[in-house]
Amino acid sequence: MEAEVAEGDRVWVKPHGLPALFFLALFTTPYAALFAKLGFSPQLDPYSLWVLLFTAGQAAASALLSTALGLALLPAYVRAPWLKPVALVPFFAPALSTVDALARLHGDFMYGPWGIVLAHGVYYGPYSALLLESNLRSIPSDLLDALALYTRRRATAARVLLAELKPSLLYSLYTTYVFSFLSFTTPLLLGGRYPTVELLVYLYATSFASTALAAPLVLVSLAASAALAAPFFKIPPPPPAGPAPSTPRVGPAATAASAAVALYFAVVAAYIFAPLASPRAVGDLARPLANSLQVALVSSGAALAMGLLLLVGDAAASKAPAVAYAASLSLSRSVFALGFFYLAQPLYGTLIALAAAHALVLTPLVYSLLKPSWDKIRSDVREACVLYLGPTRCVVRAAAEALGPSIVQAWLLAFAASLSETTLAYILTAGGEPTIAAAAARLLTSRAPELIEAGHFYSAVLAAAVMAAVAASRLIRPRPYSF
Repeated sequence: MEAEVAEGDRVWVKPHGLPALFFLALFTTPYAALFAKLGFSPQLDPYSLWVLLFTAGQAAASALLSTALGLALLPAYVRAPWLKPVALVPFFAPALSTVDALARLHGDFMYGPWGIVLAHGVYYGPYSALLLESNLRSIPSDLLDALALYTRRRATAARVLLAELKPSLLYSLYTTYVFSFLSFTTPLLLGGRYPTVELLVYLYATSFASTALAAPLVLVSLAASAALAAPFFKIPPPPPAGPAPSTPRVGPAATAASAAVALYFAVVAAYIFAPLASPRAVGDLARPLANSLQVALVSSGAALAMGLLLLVGDAAASKAPAVAYAASLSLSRSVFALGFFYLAQPLYGTLIALAAAHALVLTPLVYSLLKPSWDKIRSDVREACVLYLGPTRCVVRAAAEALGPSIVQAWLLAFAASLSETTLAYILTAGGEPTIAAAAARLLTSRAPELIEAGHFYSAVLAAAVMAAVAASRLIRPRPYSF
């Protein structure tokens, strides 16, 4: 019997791992096309080397600031939960909208290296706080009770808590470093005087005078992405919160300080939506908004279908979905967009090309949202389901009976992510069908004051649309995971 099951596993694994390998081939083809266009060259010019060092330095500073702001927000998340949704607005809003709000709030300070660090810190700080909160709520209640009863010195209690929060601290530092290293939108909107590697690749590749400089930078960018992806399998994610969480006591001083930090994020959120009170260029908004909605509908649906196929491979014990997920998550998005441009030049500037690019980029997000829901189904139930129904029928039945709400939630978040996607839209729609994100980015980087004001309004409209989709996803509550 065991031999038959093992033989059955081998039969399942091979065909059910093919969709992940197909997706990985599709995702990596634009990179191959870009290398075929630019060639290979390992020699960096001095300015590119400086930008590489600057990118690494600002990513480190951004990761530290994001984690510090996450720690600062943690007491407010725990003791003043009504502040939590407000503090999360700058994170769930498009990066374009958050950076634009910070530029209006802080003025000229943002147009420098520390402005980039602050923008990343404000954007990823609430995300870091979510990781820390989940870890905090997973701490055993008996340990928290012992701290409250037997620890007199606050410094001792703080050291114990920091030791317990080590998984989320490491994960926060790692992920925010990767996100900040691969930043494109933030330095673009802040004038490009301090570009990151992602932005410089785009500037070199689209300038006839410096196209030859793009080849070594692309190679270095992908090498850096691969190096950053290496710890992905070694750093465990923070433990999830328990069903009956118990949290440590937080004094009034710490709660007040944390609430003050949360109120700063509330001010940023107010600046994000403030331009809605002063509409500009409303007549020109309809086309980009309609384009964005069409692309988001098509790409999120395609990404959902591919995500379910990856989940089937995962159910069949194939390693291909995990490999495809890690590779697609860490590779440079601007390099992907440039390669996609060279690969699909006949369709350049069309909504079809943009929707296809969005679908490939959104698939890892959808898979990452569906897999935890699948894993929460009891392991014996999953194994029996796969054994007697096969991976495909098992996942289809799980999707129909247990994962339905999670699928709707994943689709809404993918829809929101497509609306807010700026890098692909900015690179792939120049002179073609603009989305609202691309239109807002071009208006905000123009030099005409009236166009910049219209960019503020477009940015606020984009943020409102994205937040509506995110809010709808938060209203969905998954069912208990049983068949």
